[in-house]
Amino acid sequence: MRRQRPRATAVAAALSAAALLAAGCGGDGGGDPNTIELVVAQYTEGTQPYWTDLIQDFEADHPGTSVRLRVIGWDDLQNQVNTMVQTRQFPDILNTNLFADYAEAGLLHPARDVLPEDKFTDFVPVLAENASLEGEQYALPFVATVNAMYYNRTIFAEAGISEPPRTWDEFLEAAERVKALPGDHVPYALALGFDGGDYEFGTWARSNGGGWKQDGEWTVNSDRNVATLEFLRDLVVEHEATQPNPGQTNRPDGTWPLFAQGRAAMVYAPLGGSAFLDPVHEAGVDYGTTTHPTNGGAEPSTHGIQDYLVAFDNPGNQELVTEFLDYFYEPENYTAYLEVEGLLPTTESGVEEFRDDPDVGQYVEQIPEARLDPTYEPVWAQLRGTMAGELGTAVAPDGDPRAVLDRGQEIAASGP
Repeated sequence: MRRQRPRATAVAAALSAAALLAAGCGGDGGGDPNTIELVVAQYTEGTQPYWTDLIQDFEADHPGTSVRLRVIGWDDLQNQVNTMVQTRQFPDILNTNLFADYAEAGLLHPARDVLPEDKFTDFVPVLAENASLEGEQYALPFVATVNAMYYNRTIFAEAGISEPPRTWDEFLEAAERVKALPGDHVPYALALGFDGGDYEFGTWARSNGGGWKQDGEWTVNSDRNVATLEFLRDLVVEHEATQPNPGQTNRPDGTWPLFAQGRAAMVYAPLGGSAFLDPVHEAGVDYGTTTHPTNGGAEPSTHGIQDYLVAFDNPGNQELVTEFLDYFYEPENYTAYLEVEGLLPTTESGVEEFRDDPDVGQYVEQIPEARLDPTYEPVWAQLRGTMAGELGTAVAPDGDPRAVLDRGQEIAASGP
């Protein structure tokens, strides 16, 4: 999660579950018990220096071992991982935001097999549960964010808006007030492009009493979800309350810069994430945060996102993988990583460490109650990849929200 980064494409776009199963466990890339490969995503400019230093210290403490590091941008990470899996050149440890299809195919070590007990039981329970498949945890919660609605206090004051909107009706009223201002203000910066479209829609859907799943059943094309996507289409087409082409707009290079430039009155973004907030602070934007406006009596909720580390079951790698993961999750090493990236902890000890932090303490408190996407479903990779690619078409003038969500429901229903 660059939380603030181009998100990964769906694994299933390149690999079917059958192909993964054919690949089987233990790729051809393993075999040397003293060497492992670590593949991580680049979140910020500090990513590579952090890992380089950590690996240097680890190797000094573990003579004769070697950790080969590859840092890949989020926009290319999943494509390269798909190639690794197709060619059976599995990394030993991978930083990803998907895991269930790999786990279902039998490619991963269970998390309990590559972490000492004290580290394995330290994860925030809701995050550990979302890192599990059929009762077995396979992914290691790595970093987290919680998200909210940001608003520009200066623009609100100019538009005569005294409080952030709590309902969709108040949201539309605020948007109309901002539209009436002189200049090129954007009432709401909407990201329904490939990077973040599924997050944006999922948050709006929950604010209308919908969501991807309810009561254990897929509800992608529920009436509430369709109404939500129709609302977003009307926001774009009828109210003209967004930037141009929101269906092709991503978050890090689209909506977030609009807010940092002082043009967008409202935007959906992570709380405390440095990739979003650093430019906002540098520009001196006076902002506030609020829960997402709701509709139809829905309860306000906070959308949580987590990324993972997973350990591929390569021949002979378990001991060194375990030693390295144990070293990384040592509180001082893990805390240092979070501070470099400006992200939130996934461990109970990390939550306790940051609880009184003046910058992120208030956000850390929200992690246990956050609403998470169903990443534990093997079909989620394909579903979110498809939705991220197609949601934007629904808000075009000739868009068909129900047709888009019907396709998503078909994909979800085809999973196990």
